[in-house]
Amino acid sequence: MSKKKNTLKDLDDFLKQQAATLVSPAKLSDQIETPPPAAPTPVAPEVTPASAAEQAPVAAQAAPAHVVSEISNSSILESIKALAEKEGTTVRKKLYDIILQSAAHQSLSAEDTMLINTILYLKSGDDWKEVIREYWKKRA
Repeated sequence: MSKKKNTLKDLDDFLKQQAATLVSPAKLSDQIETPPPAAPTPVAPEVTPASAAEQAPVAAQAAPAHVVSEISNSSILESIKALAEKEGTTVRKKLYDIILQSAAHQSLSAEDTMLINTILYLKSGDDWKEVIREYWKKRA
C-alpha cells in the first residue's frame, strides 16, 4: 500500500527550511505606516475603440503623454478592493499573477524566493514541484 502524499506537510517543511536560513524579521507593527484617510480613488471610465477614436484629440490636448498617478499603500489597497469586487472569487489567482509578474523584474531576496515558491504551490495543486522547477528554469 503506497503512502499518501501530504503536500501541505511538504510545504511546511520547505518553509521551515527556508526560515532557518533567514534572519528574524522585524515586527510587522514596526513596519506598517498608518496612512491618513484618503479620498476614494476615481475609477476611469471604460474606453472602447470607438470612444477612444472620438476622444483622442481631446485627450491629447488635456494631459501629457505619460501621466503617472501617485502610488501609495492606500491607492494599491483601493485598487485591490475594486479588483476583488470585479473579479469575485478569482481575485486570488489574479493577485498571485500580479506578484509573480512584479517579481520577474527584480533581483530576489530569500524572502522573495519563498513567496514565489508559495504562490506557485498555491496555484498549481498536485504538480507543484514540477511547476516550481519549470518556473526557475525559465527564470535562470
